[in-house]
Amino acid sequence: MLKKLIIFLILATAIALFALANRPPKEFVLQTDVLNEASGIDFGILNKEVLFSHNDSGNKAEIYALTIDGKILSTLILKGTKNRDWEDIAVAKDPQNDISYIYIADIGDNNAKYNTVYVYRLKEPQLTGKNEILQISAVDTIEISYEDGPRDAEAIFLEPKTGDIYIISKREEQVGLYRVPYPFNFKDKNNARRIASLPLSWVTAADLSNNGKLLLVKTYTGIYRYKIMLDDKNIIILSKEAKTMPYITETQGEAVCWDAKNKGYFTLSEAATGINQTLYYYK
Repeated sequence: MLKKLIIFLILATAIALFALANRPPKEFVLQTDVLNEASGIDFGILNKEVLFSHNDSGNKAEIYALTIDGKILSTLILKGTKNRDWEDIAVAKDPQNDISYIYIADIGDNNAKYNTVYVYRLKEPQLTGKNEILQISAVDTIEISYEDGPRDAEAIFLEPKTGDIYIISKREEQVGLYRVPYPFNFKDKNNARRIASLPLSWVTAADLSNNGKLLLVKTYTGIYRYKIMLDDKNIIILSKEAKTMPYITETQGEAVCWDAKNKGYFTLSEAATGINQTLYYYK
């Protein structure tokens, strides 16, 4: 299985490099140093042309709003919330009340030792564009346990029609896709059930298009696009084959998201000594 996975990754990388030669991405050097350990990114809904991002384990419980060319717009401070190991972010509307929420996935677990992980939810604020600092005290906590025991994960997305949370694990030779059904229980644990496996490993991020049809899955070495549909129980089904997307290998790339029109996608890596921290846009 490991040999097949290595061959797959080599072929996928070759295809992506060929695509890059024909259409290189736009590059925007970040105009801020607050995202040195960037670990997630997603496009706003209320805030057009705004990206939300954050750092991973042990950093401040803060979300940073960026322009699409890498300038800092706002800082959202989540009061009373801890960044144990924030690994991904998603912005999605609640299917019942149509409110746009930001979801922060505190799901990192390198040693698979935590019995529960957390997803924090807050209303997406309407930003003024004046480099404001917002104190956010209204934060919902979604506590989650996996049906098959603790595991490390860095990728989350929400299905727009159902509101379900999906998590992709990180380290297995074939990673697991887990579903947390909507509506969420904010007083007790929510169960994450494994519904599928993907022929990938070291998954670091994911994002579903806002029409619910195309899923990007990012690893350290590549980006893959799956077509999505819902079965008769409104649970997602992934296409058997994934399309390999153009990608420049980053120092430690752990963030990917679609643009507002699902025509292109952004990636962002952690900072590295001597290298400009760059926001890439592929179209």
